[in-house]
Amino acid sequence: MESFLDCIPCLVGQCVRAVRLATPDERLQRDAVNAVLEHLTTVDLSRSPIALSVEPHRIIRQVTGCADPYLGVRRRSNREALALYPRLKRIVAESTDPLMTATRIAIAGNIMDFGALAGFDVEAALARALREPFGLDDSALYAARVRDARRVLFVADNAGEIVFDRVLLEELTGRELTVAVKSSLFINDALRADAEETGIGEIATIIEAPPGTSDPADFGEAWGSADLIIAKGQANYEAFANTIAPLFSLLLIKCPILAQMAGLSPQSMALVSRQSGPVRTETA
Repeated sequence: MESFLDCIPCLVGQCVRAVRLATPDERLQRDAVNAVLEHLTTVDLSRSPIALSVEPHRIIRQVTGCADPYLGVRRRSNREALALYPRLKRIVAESTDPLMTATRIAIAGNIMDFGALAGFDVEAALARALREPFGLDDSALYAARVRDARRVLFVADNAGEIVFDRVLLEELTGRELTVAVKSSLFINDALRADAEETGIGEIATIIEAPPGTSDPADFGEAWGSADLIIAKGQANYEAFANTIAPLFSLLLIKCPILAQMAGLSPQSMALVSRQSGPVRTETA
């Protein structure tokens, strides 16, 4: 999916939040933001929003000298989500449709996104996810694919959120499960350490792929051998917009532009098939 002009101010806001996490030094904060602004004059808007985001965050780490601005955020997110885990499991156990309830819980976890949002309410997102209809709904096809799947590749998104994903993954036991996390730092996206800390390694094979990638080769054999691919989050939704695969995107639509394109309100839930190519309409 191509980026829009509106992606630029959104990315600048994201980077301002990042530099404030990286350092309290206002001079370094200004230097980092200025370096990002200079870089943004050269970006190619034909690339996806997540692809455009990778280099600005590398610049922030380089200028501020902070190796991992979101380390504390990721640890706190994992801790808070793990505290919710027993309750999430009870909700699924008491459901008449455990798969779809676990899927809704996984989508609710997508609220834990420090790239798109300055703040969020996990409890409110969970309550909404359990009662509201999907804005984009390929759930019947999804349920059929899950039923027949033997090998599943799950492309994870954020730390903390990955605990909500675990609830869904545990409804897929009996299949060969592979979970892809980021191979290097990108905002609060889950790394191998986050997957291991939250118990993903106990139920799935963990692999790593670069931030911003939409290249199946970056997922190795796991992509080609999967008969079901589940990609979490808005960034992966955008990255895989032109991908034709047995792939389903699970996300909350946080971007106003994406919401407008889909004719939905922001924070709508989406469960979208990518088996027949991109889902896209032109903005008015």
